[in-house]
Order: sequence, then structure tokens, then C-alpha cells
Amino acid sequence: MDLNKLGTYTPALLRDTTCHEAAVLIPLIETSEGYDVLFEVRSSKIAEQPGDICFPGGAMEEGEGRTQAAVRETCEELLTKPEQIEILGPSDFFHNFGIVIYPSVGILKDYDGGFSTDEVSEVFRVPLSFFMENEPEFHCNEWVVKYDPSFPYELVNGGKDYKWRKMIQEHPFYFYENRVIWGITARMLYGFVKVLKSTD
Repeated sequence: MDLNKLGTYTPALLRDTTCHEAAVLIPLIETSEGYDVLFEVRSSKIAEQPGDICFPGGAMEEGEGRTQAAVRETCEELLTKPEQIEILGPSDFFHNFGIVIYPSVGILKDYDGGFSTDEVSEVFRVPLSFFMENEPEFHCNEWVVKYDPSFPYELVNGGKDYKWRKMIQEHPFYFYENRVIWGITARMLYGFVKVLKSTD
């Protein structure tokens, strides 16, 4: 046992063994008036959140870095090449209820609007200035603990009557034309915009 290891240790996020890690790209497209943010609409063929608005991304593979995963997934979903993506840097990551998502911000160059129909039903763009000028609406919901018969309640003070901490999740909502951007995508976008505003 070497306690001196703590002096050089870089802290990591504590997570359980079932935690899912993913990486996404927040893609920016340069225009004559600034930058647009590119969004995907998830295909109806996908089991999880079909039809939701999201950023390109997905699960990290073994030994893969966060940015590397974001670029790979973007190329697969938007039919681009790695050299078309200029990574600007990371943004604040999301962690909640068994999932960690690491966003990177990058400029997507020479994009022709294509996408893989296996994963994406459409793409659309929103001027970055819209998010800089408009705050989201926030709405909350409460997560309730569901009892599992295999859980060792006899080892917990209070047993099945244990007072689990109330979990309230706050969701930002952006409304742009006929689009509703909410959930984790809106949360990561909100974090990215906060970084931009803090440097003005």
C-alpha cells in the first residue's frame, strides 16, 4: 500500500459497473453570419429514443478516447471523414442515472447534408446566435425508486422503509421554429453556451 500515490493521482468520476459511457460531437458549421449548430433527428429504427433530437455520437469502444469516439460516430452517422472535423475542445460532460456523456465541440467542414438512414431520419441547423440570445425553459420531474426483490433490504437501516433521497431532474427546453430541443441534448448545449458567454 502506497499512500503517496494520492499525490499524483488524477481523480475520476465514481460510477457503478452498469454505467454507460458515450461521446458526442456538438457540430458547428460556419456561415457568412456566424455559426450554425447541426442537430440530428434519431431514426425510428433505433430502439432508444427514436425521433428525438440529438447530437451525433454513441458508445465509446474499448480503449477509445472521448474525442476519438465522437469523431468516429459523427463520421458514421453523417457520412463524413475525420479530416472534415476540426475539434475545438471538450465541453462539460453529463452524468446521471447510469450514463456519462462526454461532448466535444468541433467545426464540420464541407458537409453536404448526408446521413446514415439507419441511425438518422433528418438533420437540421439552428444559428448559434439563437442559443446565445435565448434562455431555455426549465421543467422538472421526479425519479421514483422501484423496489427490487433481490435487493438486501435487511442490510439497510430502515429496510424497505429506507428514506431514499428524492431525485429531481431538471430539463431545459429550447423552442426553435417547429423544433423542441430538450433533455440531455439541451443540457449539453446549455453548458456549451454558458462557456461561450463566460468568455465574452
